[in-house]
Formats: sequence, structure tokens, C-alpha cells
Amino acid sequence: MTWFPISPIAPPHPVSYTVSGVSEPKGNTFKNSFLFVRRFTVTIKEAYQSLGIPVGTDFYEIKKRYRQLMLQVHPDSCEPSMSRAPSVSCAQEITAAYSVLKRSVSGSSTSVLQKGRETARNDRKTGPEEKRYNWNAPVNEHAYREREIYHYAEDSEGTILGSFCIARGKYLWTTEEDFSLFLLSIARCGNELLDELDHKPDSQRDAASFSHGRQRSQILAELVYLLAQQFIDGTSLLRELSGRETRDKSGNPVFYLPAMLELAPLSPVPEAGGVLCPSRLQNHRLYLKNQSGLELGYLSFPDDRLYYVVIPLFEQRKAQVRIQLAETESGETGTGKTQRRQKKDTGGYRRLHLWIKLPFDRGSGMPENLNLQIEQLLDRCRQSL
Repeated sequence: MTWFPISPIAPPHPVSYTVSGVSEPKGNTFKNSFLFVRRFTVTIKEAYQSLGIPVGTDFYEIKKRYRQLMLQVHPDSCEPSMSRAPSVSCAQEITAAYSVLKRSVSGSSTSVLQKGRETARNDRKTGPEEKRYNWNAPVNEHAYREREIYHYAEDSEGTILGSFCIARGKYLWTTEEDFSLFLLSIARCGNELLDELDHKPDSQRDAASFSHGRQRSQILAELVYLLAQQFIDGTSLLRELSGRETRDKSGNPVFYLPAMLELAPLSPVPEAGGVLCPSRLQNHRLYLKNQSGLELGYLSFPDDRLYYVVIPLFEQRKAQVRIQLAETESGETGTGKTQRRQKKDTGGYRRLHLWIKLPFDRGSGMPENLNLQIEQLLDRCRQSL
């Protein structure tokens, strides 16, 4: 297969994203294939055993494990060298176990949530000197702004009661830091910057100010995307998150990642095993086309963290890709009604094999113009006040 470069296309307008401390995976719709689920009665301990994780695992790792298992049991999710998916009852058991743990982690009563808020408040009252020496991570001295590092507060059974700040600085994100809390940290950092601009009393705000207020979430989303890049070392994290690294003939690193094709509404079901090419990179999405030039949809990931690691590498033109559609269980795609049925059964996505090459001549450092982009965005915000 040929290595394809990525050619970014600037978005015509600011892009809106949902910023949340914990979010469901983008485009992860295969769970809709199991609407009729037989009820399983399991305890919390049995739920941990069903997912194959130790008791007390944090919610991010629980959700990650759930996605991995659901991909494995889906009929289209097996690599050629792997055994075929287990029965639907296995998927039902996985779903039931995840539901039990999700309810357990989120807390089932108001008293638990109230206890969490009180714990977080008490932790914040502790002197900052006692909390600023406990975080060990690389630092980006050139980052536009410091951010806070958060940690979950848990009870003796591992139930999450809340979160609290343990450090503040220009720390890069590492996998030791819960990713949902990293996004929360970046969102609050962005909100701090916007709050400093939007400080006029209500009586002094005009129509433009009101318009700015309605657009704040859109501006914040764009700001968060830029700020996050300053705290993510994409090259190093790609090596860690991939787990499968090889070298080409020139010694350039090549990483394999599981990925998905989110199919466009009217696109045909692509041929299994076929090669896909980059079509365009727009609004932080890499659109893909087949070898006939027909655009089929865009690239998606089962691991949310990869959106913030891989897509910026594409936008900075630091990567080349090879993309191949995974084989289906039958090895056939069909036409007409068969295609529509397959598209419905797969939840509007197809599993992909993605290889990413990082040529040495593209550089590996962070982009130098991020601070400039952030300042330009804030200037646009100032002008709207």
C-alpha cells in the first residue's frame, strides 16, 4: 500500500465541540446493535470480573475496557489472525457489567454526591504548599497558561466522590493523569481566559456582548482544542498508546492503531479489505475516500484520547498514513438491500487498520505558532465585546 500525506483544509468558520469532564466516545454507535439485552443480575465484584479488571479501577479505564471488549465481540471486529466474535450473550454480559459499574462509580444517592462535594471542598482548603509538590510530569515552559491537575476523591470502596486540585503548572499530560480530568483542567483554563476578557458589568453590555455570550461555548471549544495541544506531546504519546511500533526501510517509526470509518449517511458500504485514501482534513476531521475517489465518511477512534493525539499530527503535516478496511466475518459486502442491512448492523461504521508514519524530516516538537493562534482567537473575542 502507498503512504498518503495529509493536506489540511482550513475550516471556513469556528467549529463547535462539546467540552465535558466525562463524555461518551464520539461516533461509537455499535452499542445500538444490542438493543434487546437479556437482563443479567451481577454484583459489583462480578462486574469487575466480567470485564477482566481489578476492583477499584477508575471509571476512565472501565469505559476503555468496555469499548475494547465490545469491539472484540462485534462480528466485524476481528483481525484476520484472530478468532471470530463470541455470541451475543457475551455482549449482553459485558453491557450489564458495565452498567453496574457505571452506576456504582457515579454514585446512586444524593448523600454520596454531597459527601463528595464536601470532600472536595475540604481538600481545597488544604494549603497549596502541601499540594504543589506531588506531581511529576514534563513541563512546557512556552505554554500560554498554567493549568490545574485534578485527582479523584474516592471512598474506601473505590467509589468516586468528586475531584480536587493537587497541583498547578504547565505540566504535559501523561497517561498517569485521568484523561477526563485533563479535559476538565483544559476547559477551566480556557474559561479563566474568557472570564478575564468578559469582565464588564451587565449594565454596560451591549448587543455585541450578548452575541458574544451566545457564542462563548463555540469560542471556548476552539480555545480548548488549541490549549490541549500545548500540553500533549503527540509523538511520545502515539508510541505509548499504540503499543505496536515498527520501522520502515529508512528507519522512520510506523505505528499501528485500531480505528473506525464513520460512514456518511448516503455512502455505500465499502469493500472489505479495500484501501482508503485521505480526502480532506476539515473541522478537525479526516475525511476518507475509496480508490475511485468517492468520499465515504471520516476517521474515528474507539479511544477518545487519540482525537487529541493523532488529529493535531495530521493538521501539522507531521504524519503519513496507510488505511485499510478490516475484513468482515463473511468477507462480502453485497449490494442494495444487503448493503443497507450491513450498514445498519454495524451502526454506521466500519472497522479500520490504520498505520501512521512519522518521517524524521517533519520534526517532532510542538508547533511554534500555538500561542499566536490562541492570541488571535482571544483578539477576536475582545473585538466582539
